[in-house]
Amino acid sequence: MKSILLLMFVGLMISTIAQDNLNLAEMKMAIDSSNILVSPEYYTWGASAVKGEDGKYYLFYSRWSHGERKLDDDSMNYIFNGFRGWNKYSEIACAVSDNLYGPYRHVKTILKGSGDPLRWDRFTMHNPQIKQFDGYYYLYFISNAFDSNYTINRTVSRESLHWFKYNCTQSIGVVKAKTMKDLLNGDYERAGAPIMAVDNIHTFEVANNPSVARGPDGRYYMMYKSRLPNAGHMTFWMAVADKPDDVFKTIGNVFSSAEMASEDPCMWYDEKRKRFYAVAKYFSNSLKLAPQFGSLILISSENGRDWKPAKHTLVSLKELTFRNGRKVELDRLERPFVFTDNEGSPIALFAAASIAPPATGDINHVDAAHNTVNVCIPLQPKNK
Repeated sequence: MKSILLLMFVGLMISTIAQDNLNLAEMKMAIDSSNILVSPEYYTWGASAVKGEDGKYYLFYSRWSHGERKLDDDSMNYIFNGFRGWNKYSEIACAVSDNLYGPYRHVKTILKGSGDPLRWDRFTMHNPQIKQFDGYYYLYFISNAFDSNYTINRTVSRESLHWFKYNCTQSIGVVKAKTMKDLLNGDYERAGAPIMAVDNIHTFEVANNPSVARGPDGRYYMMYKSRLPNAGHMTFWMAVADKPDDVFKTIGNVFSSAEMASEDPCMWYDEKRKRFYAVAKYFSNSLKLAPQFGSLILISSENGRDWKPAKHTLVSLKELTFRNGRKVELDRLERPFVFTDNEGSPIALFAAASIAPPATGDINHVDAAHNTVNVCIPLQPKNK
């Protein structure tokens, strides 16, 4: 009888733990200036962090200089002036801190476009996500080239068409390093081809915003952004691979309806709750999942294939709360990255933020760069 009761109790505990009960909105803590990374000379955007073998924390982030672009290699290079330069001039840099929550100090640039007109990664390096699997660091990123033959099935301006000739070649790559020292010194493995690219069968126009997690089956799951043909809105797709740096195979669409449109996913597997989670930027005017366009939302899946809004869907409105009680409204809060403990429980939320629209204003003024920051929001369970 005692054995039966014990089994029933254990079963009850397991069923209680394996629930969709994660509420990131309640876990968010207030911040101060030590939680913010900003640069006077660069737009600072989209970051992800990992703990190095030396016990320090390394933040990989996108950055590109503000101001006007030279016309050396492209008579329409002015389309990349200011913030829009991310599509051609972004590089992936690294900052370091003794504390997960900061402050972070810039160390060096890690990845730049190859500049080779014959390579897929000729230009920008963007969307970094750093992960550690089985003793190796994997830095995922996107890059692009230029497709002079690209056409579009809707009416756009001459400048927009030129922009798409760069944008449409976005693909996902990865570098692999044994140690953080190796990664910082450029001593890493880098494949000559992308691990995910548009195939015009499952995915269309772009393959970007990569996020990779290892599932309970030992395989590696990638959530990434693309578009649906003739629909225009953004959507996520799922892909799998047997190794974290293999070519990933697309297995299905996450959401397909316009009212679920989102971008910038960050996915992980929560071992306690026995499910995948992903935080994303909500990109639908339907406001079905959250009360504000551009807010951060939480979605969930038990198997990595079938996704739905999490029980506690809203993660954050476009705002930051400071320890002195001040609340700052934002124009953008995006590129979320969730740092977890070894069991997949979230302990920090990183995001890119801007108070004013980053693509407007005086692109040559230092304030243009100061308006874009990476912020680390500590997460703490409500009962602690």
